[in-house]
Amino acid sequence: MQVSITLDLTQKTVDALQILINALDGKDVPKTAAPARPAKAQKPKTDPLQDETPADEPEPETEIETEKVTMTEVRAEALKLSKAGKQTILKEIFAKYDSATKLSDISESNYPALMADLRSANG
Repeated sequence: MQVSITLDLTQKTVDALQILINALDGKDVPKTAAPARPAKAQKPKTDPLQDETPADEPEPETEIETEKVTMTEVRAEALKLSKAGKQTILKEIFAKYDSATKLSDISESNYPALMADLRSANG
């Protein structure tokens, strides 16, 4: 079994990893104070008679994350369409994006929409 971990290497992280490695190797682990837990954020005190959301303030907007689609993923989806004998449909879909005739002609910013069209055509 293989486990991969990605960490921001700060001195604190490096020290913690060294302690873990020593513990796993059966070496003495220095007795250190438990790390301080961050203080819980306190809710601002509000007047219970006051409405929490004033009518003139809009609700905060939530950010919509767009799916990051790579050329490899698009190519794999296009290949499914091609192998299914739908080359004409594939050409029509590519043509919708910058009048492209091949995947490399399509800008990366169009990959999410292109991927949606390819998946739709693949059914």
